[in-house]
Amino acid sequence: MYPIVSLFAKLCRLQSQTLQTLIHTEQLQRLFGYSTFRANQEEIVQAILAGRDVFAVMPTGGGKSLCYQLPASLLKGTCLVVSPLISLMKDQVDAANAFGMKAGLLNSTLSSSEQHEVLARLQEGFYDLLYLSPERLALPGFLERMQRAPLSFVAVDEAHCISEWGHDFRPDYLALSSLRQALPGVALTAFTATATKRVQEDIVRRLALKDPLMTRASFDRPNLFYQVQLREQVNSQIEAVVAAHPDEAGIVYRLSRADVEKTAAWLRDRGVKALPYHAGLDSQTRSRNQEAFNRDEVQVVVATVAFGMGIDKSNVRFVIHGDLPKNMESYYQETGRAGRDGEPALCLLLYGRGDSFRLRKFIDQLAGEEERQAGLAQLGRMMDFAEQPVCRRRAVLHYFEEDYAPDNCGACDICRHGVESVEATTEAQMIMSAIHRTGQRFGTGHIVDIVSGARTARISSLGHDQLKTYGVGRDRGKRFWRQLVEAMLGEGLLASEGEPFPLLQITARGAEVLFGRSPYVTQRMLEAKLGVPAAIPAELSSDGSLFAILRQLRRELAEGQGVPPYVLFSDKSLHQMCRLFPRTPEALLGINGVGQMKLERYGRPFLAAITAYLDENPGISSPPMDKGGGVPEPVRRVKKSTGTETHAETLRLARAGLDMAAIAARRELKTSTIAAHLGELLQQGHDLDIDQYVDREVRAAMTELFKAHGLFRLRPIVEAMEGRVGYDEATVVRGFLVSQGGKTEGKGESDSGGLPTR
Repeated sequence: MYPIVSLFAKLCRLQSQTLQTLIHTEQLQRLFGYSTFRANQEEIVQAILAGRDVFAVMPTGGGKSLCYQLPASLLKGTCLVVSPLISLMKDQVDAANAFGMKAGLLNSTLSSSEQHEVLARLQEGFYDLLYLSPERLALPGFLERMQRAPLSFVAVDEAHCISEWGHDFRPDYLALSSLRQALPGVALTAFTATATKRVQEDIVRRLALKDPLMTRASFDRPNLFYQVQLREQVNSQIEAVVAAHPDEAGIVYRLSRADVEKTAAWLRDRGVKALPYHAGLDSQTRSRNQEAFNRDEVQVVVATVAFGMGIDKSNVRFVIHGDLPKNMESYYQETGRAGRDGEPALCLLLYGRGDSFRLRKFIDQLAGEEERQAGLAQLGRMMDFAEQPVCRRRAVLHYFEEDYAPDNCGACDICRHGVESVEATTEAQMIMSAIHRTGQRFGTGHIVDIVSGARTARISSLGHDQLKTYGVGRDRGKRFWRQLVEAMLGEGLLASEGEPFPLLQITARGAEVLFGRSPYVTQRMLEAKLGVPAAIPAELSSDGSLFAILRQLRRELAEGQGVPPYVLFSDKSLHQMCRLFPRTPEALLGINGVGQMKLERYGRPFLAAITAYLDENPGISSPPMDKGGGVPEPVRRVKKSTGTETHAETLRLARAGLDMAAIAARRELKTSTIAAHLGELLQQGHDLDIDQYVDREVRAAMTELFKAHGLFRLRPIVEAMEGRVGYDEATVVRGFLVSQGGKTEGKGESDSGGLPTR
């Protein structure tokens, strides 16, 4: 009998667990629009709902916030979320409220009366989530007041800030160590994107977590493309990457405030909407600049490391380091702000060995010898990452004690382009001969000038143009010789000593090569194009014209509500809409990130835009519906994006001078299809003569109509033109206007007429 009773009890438990899983999954779909959990999320949610403490290391973009937001929506009481940056709290609250939750914030930006109102609502149990800063917990009497509030649990975000071994230790986070004693019956959860095992142990100890669920997700971010290049003309290199990502958001990190200002000004002078962010700016300016970036009002933020912790912006397509980060944790955290939506993004590091001397100055200012030695060791690991020709992804994961099995990640410069062994004994001897003949008293720049035969006043005044080695390498450019010096430094043939201007010294190993006793073979990375993005998976390919329309619509709606565009829908959601073309509410619910609340709030205008686009482009067919709820099947790419063979052929014929009708006849396609090709080609920046397709006077009239009606509907434009143009011409003009970033001929940028701006 007892075995039967035991079996029955076990079945009841299994049935209860299954029911709970169904409830959690239903809430996941209803609030967040996701049909399944990501790795580790469900386990964490279950633990929090069971009242357990949790420590979770999850990469940026891995869904940390959902792990505490979902339980907060299911449990009675309020989840306190400790967040490090006041400037981000409003966006975090806006995002949670957009999902249909009741979220609030408590910080110094609120007036005294507003703070009292928030605390009163907290006592009433109004909030699901209440965001506050760590400094708030340290205020006299605040924790005692929290003891009387109906709390469900506490979530500590960016928990690495509590550890002195973390890359961004903050003394104000030490106040969190009193949480366990003050709130003994409340579960504590801690989340971070970066923590070594040592930092992990320190966080658990300081927060006094009791038998916590320990979750350490993979640090791998497959959608990020890692690339390292020698820094030469840094601002020009940065500009090249920005130009390769038109209308896409990016972050540029520089080491000093002065460099931040110079790079931001350089980009602005070249037509890029860029703003600076560093601690030397007043708090209002920093907040305003960050908000402009979050709301897609500017394309690029140039910043010191003061910018970005906990940033929620999901559509950052590139992160550039113009200088070497101080350690691997900082590098991982900062690159992790790219591609949070899971789509491909570029992480470019521009590296010069002189960076190590600048960073050592900061390390020398550390108080304790142990800290200084740890800082030097971390800097060494970062330099190895930049210099050694091994898979970047494997190097990143190895730092976090994670193995990476594949031989080729396919998404870093080393794996994509490869390396080759180069016998460079003679060239190395040329460099070291110049160093030896000048008494080892000069730096890289001067030695490279000597070998390459540069005619500088300094060389002439010192008589170095009379040296035997002067100009022996003039058949190669300075770039080659500078790269060779960097390689020789990294491989120990040379040392760089002295402050503030490091001088090149020949090491014992270098002397062996110089005097012919040992050959020198170096590893050279094969030439890689600057700013190569990760390959776009087929399932993310989408209709570029419709994406531009939906992105503009998203921005307009977000501006009306005073929230960042990504709060409405991520770029990933928009791309999926542009691939699956949902035309009904049921189909829109099948889009990743569209829950019931977002459907009710924003679904109608997006469905209207998609329907209008399909009506005006009859050559595009919607994917088949499945036999269930009418959700489109997310498997078939229905329209080739710009850059495919069919677009290339249209481009070739257009440049040959054929008009739309002639191209359509030659290719046996409809003119509407050719018009769609031309519109997309123009948006992508291809050089086409717009006057070949639409008379300039007619185009000017259409431009004014587009300003009045916006870009996502063609019908009002065609009707207002009263037969002078058709949908084909309207499609081409729309593509031209998007390519111009909202600029109209002779009038500069448009005002608020609905044209997109760069």
